[in-house]
Amino acid sequence: MNTEKILANTTSPQTHAGTENCLAIGTWLNDFEITGILGEGGFGIVYLAFDHSLQRTVAIKEYMPGTLAGRAADGSVVVRAERHKTTLDAGLKSFINEARLLAQFDHPSLVKVYRFWEKNKTAYMAMRHYHGDTLKDIVRNRPELITEAWLKFIFKQILEALDTLYKAKILHRDVSPDNIIVQKNGDAVLLDFGSARQIIGDMTQGLTVILKPGYAPVEQYSDDDDLQQGPWTDIYALAAVMYFMIVKTPPPMAVARIVKDSLVPLRQGNHAGFSEKFLSAVDKGLAIQPQDRPQTMDEFRRLLGISAFVSARNSRSGGASHSTEILNEADEIANLVRIKNTPYTTAMQSVRQGSEDGAGTNKAIKTSWRARITPGLLTTTIGFALLLGMSVYFATRGESAKPAPASGPVKVPSATAVNDNRQEKIDWSKLNGSTSITSETLATFLQQYPNGEFANAARARMEELNAPVIPAKTSKVNQQEQARIKRNITLAIRPWGTVFVDGVQSGASPPLKVLSLTGGKHKIRVTNPGFPDFVTEVNVGKDKVNVIEHEFRIK
Repeated sequence: MNTEKILANTTSPQTHAGTENCLAIGTWLNDFEITGILGEGGFGIVYLAFDHSLQRTVAIKEYMPGTLAGRAADGSVVVRAERHKTTLDAGLKSFINEARLLAQFDHPSLVKVYRFWEKNKTAYMAMRHYHGDTLKDIVRNRPELITEAWLKFIFKQILEALDTLYKAKILHRDVSPDNIIVQKNGDAVLLDFGSARQIIGDMTQGLTVILKPGYAPVEQYSDDDDLQQGPWTDIYALAAVMYFMIVKTPPPMAVARIVKDSLVPLRQGNHAGFSEKFLSAVDKGLAIQPQDRPQTMDEFRRLLGISAFVSARNSRSGGASHSTEILNEADEIANLVRIKNTPYTTAMQSVRQGSEDGAGTNKAIKTSWRARITPGLLTTTIGFALLLGMSVYFATRGESAKPAPASGPVKVPSATAVNDNRQEKIDWSKLNGSTSITSETLATFLQQYPNGEFANAARARMEELNAPVIPAKTSKVNQQEQARIKRNITLAIRPWGTVFVDGVQSGASPPLKVLSLTGGKHKIRVTNPGFPDFVTEVNVGKDKVNVIEHEFRIK
């Protein structure tokens, strides 16, 4: 591609002055010295730093939600108001979990996390520093790059990275033009998940905080079980980014499209240089209803006319080989090249040339190994292998006398699983023993451990707290009658709002159209950031309210 030529004039990393929330230039964090501020958002700060231990430049991300916390004189992060402490702590846990998650992957298009740690009453992750332009920057400054062939080249890498996440049962849910960076050699990288932002938004009920207008599909606005999230959720965001790259503006908000879809399909417009097949695939990815979109990355890839993923092309008879296997081998080739002082690009070209088909990839790698393994290196490798084998033998010989299990494989839980389970028990013990337990604290616990050992107990406790309060003088017969009464209340909220029933979030309307309420009084609250809340009360069984209607508008 012509990416390298066009982006060759990319300047050195731009740093900013930063606000009072930022650590000062020259501050040391363990072995890292802060040399600049790359960016500052509402939920974190990214610093440019130098790793004095390994002598390399890195990017360090700090958890710092500016609306909830500030910087103390000693550099620590302190909560602005005590009522925000639970939210601040939940976001911190999510930030740490994201760092652990990203550290598990070694895909060239997923941000590489070197390490993470806690300090200053917050947390940090040290990442590889990627020098390039975001897709948002490219639309603004390098529009000549954007062709169908170039978009296929870039998004093939991103689709494959997301497919790797899905194999681990992980959704990204934060794909946008400013979350994808393209390096000058054309390598694209999908940046962080923004998970701390998502969980803080969930707890503060601010959908505009969580979601990026134009790139979030309708199912991310709702808690409706009928609108489940899956690969099709990220596919909508990917299609929205492609739409933005072509049209230079994002598509309308998904919730607004439900009321009136003003989106003009790309295939109906005049977009020179783009095939009808490619434009139609993007249109299909932007379908409002999840079931109308491609359901997998592989399906979306084929519709776009993008060639097969590396992992698919190199599948073996015994099962699909992970793409990182080949990439790791290529990295080791690079290390050998550096040892031999030969040009890195020459060696990698041979690997990439061979990677056009499965057999070619393995052949190129094997050829490169043969070309660069010297007798001295081979002797050293064999000696190290023998030493390692002897160490394993002597370390385990005492165990060989123990009888083998009667039958069946023994499943040993990972250290991460054991630690998570132990932490869940600690958190549940504190929460369950608290006299100030609330639905909000239970919701935070379930967000942290949705499938944990105590998840069902937490849900049952939440149901108890949210159960309608029936006056004591009401007879048992009347209580039973009220429990049997149910009424469907139609929602007519414009343009949209987040709906709460008795303090519990029920979803965003639209798409949420109906509330099913049991007998008794219920407090309904509808919120939309920037407007006063709308609050009303419904007494199912006595009054005859069938519709809740409200319009948020500037007076």
